[in-house]
Amino acid sequence: MKQSTLEQWDLDKIRSCGTVCHYQPGDLIFSEGDTSEHVYFIESGEVQVFLYEFTNRVEIGQRGSGDFFGEMSVINGGNRTASVAAFSDTKLIVLDKENFLKLLASDGKVSAKVKRIIADRTKELVLKENLLATAGIKSSHLQVSIKGDPSLRESVFDRQRYESAVDKVLPGLIPKLKILLLERSVTELFLQFNSGEIRLTSIFDPFNYEIHPANKLIDDGYLDRHFPVVAYAEKSRVIRSLYDIIAAEFDTLGLPKLSQNAYQKYYKNWHPMAPEEIVKVLDKLPVLRDIPDFYLRNLGISITRDAIRMQFNCDGTHFVSSKDYTRFLADNLGVAEAV
Repeated sequence: MKQSTLEQWDLDKIRSCGTVCHYQPGDLIFSEGDTSEHVYFIESGEVQVFLYEFTNRVEIGQRGSGDFFGEMSVINGGNRTASVAAFSDTKLIVLDKENFLKLLASDGKVSAKVKRIIADRTKELVLKENLLATAGIKSSHLQVSIKGDPSLRESVFDRQRYESAVDKVLPGLIPKLKILLLERSVTELFLQFNSGEIRLTSIFDPFNYEIHPANKLIDDGYLDRHFPVVAYAEKSRVIRSLYDIIAAEFDTLGLPKLSQNAYQKYYKNWHPMAPEEIVKVLDKLPVLRDIPDFYLRNLGISITRDAIRMQFNCDGTHFVSSKDYTRFLADNLGVAEAV
């Protein structure tokens, strides 16, 4: 029996303070965005956890007998962050918030086991969130989404599209963006189509960013004045040296061991984004601006982490690994491989 699941005698005790519910394959248990009032223990069967990227359903994983779900939203507050449906004939023990919190507050063996599982899940979640927020996740199937304003998503097809200042210079701008990331001091850029601003971070001042108008960056003289030539390999070497310096300060700063281990593991395995991946992402910009329904509003890319940030006119923000970039565009937006 896995340490992350409950045994039958555990479920028998939990059943005494809950309600048994039966679900058929495909039955929806709760949806992303729902309020969080119940926790679900699986007595038999399996459930599927999923969410939607645009109109595409993305499967996150399955949980089976002896497992439970829905506890994080109940403990931490807030709405459901994903949807769950029955994958097979499924019997669930459902505890409302009051009874679930009573279970956690008790001193029995079942309570201890449930709390241990929750603690393990919390540690795993902290590591995943921490690495994504600070350094990116090296994964060929990274897809994380943040939903925007529902009113904007509902009116997306009614809003008129306008040619932005960036669109007017985009053919000449893309080669310059490649130069900035691959041959100059820039380590990160954030391109905003609506405002015409481009936010850039330099290897020489990694804790701040500069803002430059898109129409200025197409000028070679402007690039020479603002962004010194630095080879890609040299930028990567300096970044790795900075990580070593920070790691040497962990004990001095009193960083918890759990966080130290997470950062140390990332620093040790860190590699810059592959240059060819940067080229691939930037070459797709004209196509992403010309999609009939879901066109790109802004994009962020950094050589330090393998996570492309995209925001579309439906106001959702998406983080996708460079290796999964092409598949994400094909599956969700109908963008083919060729530009």
